Amino acid sequence: MIYSESYEYDNPSYPWFSGPKAAAMTQALQDELPGDVEIAFAPVARSLVFQPILGDPSQNNKFGDSTRANATLLRGDRAGALTVTVRQSTTPIPPCVAGDLDERRHLPDGTIVDTEDTWYELRGARTLSRTATGYLPDGTVVQANATDRDDHGSGRARAVPLAIDELVALVTDPALRVSAPVPPGTPDPPETCLPFGESGPAIDEAQARRWDEVLAGIPLDGVTLDRPLGALLPGHRGGGLCQTVQVTTPGRQSRLSLVISTAQPLPKEPDHSSYDRATRRLPDGAVVETSEQRSPQSRTVTVTRRSGVRIEVSSTDAAQEPLPLALLEQIALHPGLEVS
Repeated sequence: MIYSESYEYDNPSYPWFSGPKAAAMTQALQDELPGDVEIAFAPVARSLVFQPILGDPSQNNKFGDSTRANATLLRGDRAGALTVTVRQSTTPIPPCVAGDLDERRHLPDGTIVDTEDTWYELRGARTLSRTATGYLPDGTVVQANATDRDDHGSGRARAVPLAIDELVALVTDPALRVSAPVPPGTPDPPETCLPFGESGPAIDEAQARRWDEVLAGIPLDGVTLDRPLGALLPGHRGGGLCQTVQVTTPGRQSRLSLVISTAQPLPKEPDHSSYDRATRRLPDGAVVETSEQRSPQSRTVTVTRRSGVRIEVSSTDAAQEPLPLALLEQIALHPGLEVS
């Protein structure tokens, strides 16, 4: 089963922020990373993608007032973490107090950047930390914090992945300002998908990229997506690799989700098929399951191959009719979606 974590980006309490704004900021942040830095293969929410600002500031907002992007960064044979937050502020810039920061920089455009290179210890474990906080002329506050933590479990040696000057470059990027315009046609950021069920073993990035190439080449005649298929990432709570996109074809708007997992058992064929659920076995031994649901309206095709690879493709929408089962089968049965 596939679920999407679709927190709303358009929070009326923060009118400067939206889905396209988050996507534009995400692209700018990722483009600003040094060329030898990679983002670790991880779910959307841990892939340096700015997340929604939740809650209402008038109701003692426990979620905070900033959007956050975080990831494990890989640089050479080292790994460390980066977290970047962006918020709008109307309060004065805090005074420069000795001991609270290492340096305060005054830039020609009026931007002020505070930096700190330090460490902290928790339960006997020491963590190295570097931080740059930018106070920009339009009221934007951008903070970038890099540590030598490796929450991804990459197995590489721990190191703070960015230098202080590289963090300063991040927090002063004009595209991260609250007032920065969003390029026309910018879509929302990718959705966090949540596949549930038997997760099977982890699938590495190399296999994901091979499947990405296959998915990108599947013809979807008459269907327009907000982004191409072929950007698989691990599910937020395990369950294989997944991707969720929006169908933007007029009159057919819906959510299209797919998940691929491995080491899955072949399902047992039922004695009969109902009006909303059917199962059949193909000559090569693969089992195809189809189902339809009325509330919310959805259609799902699941293909389990003898190798244990399972491909589940779903189309869901509360108002529009989901995509036809034949199209979902076309995706799920496309040659090449096997372990290679």
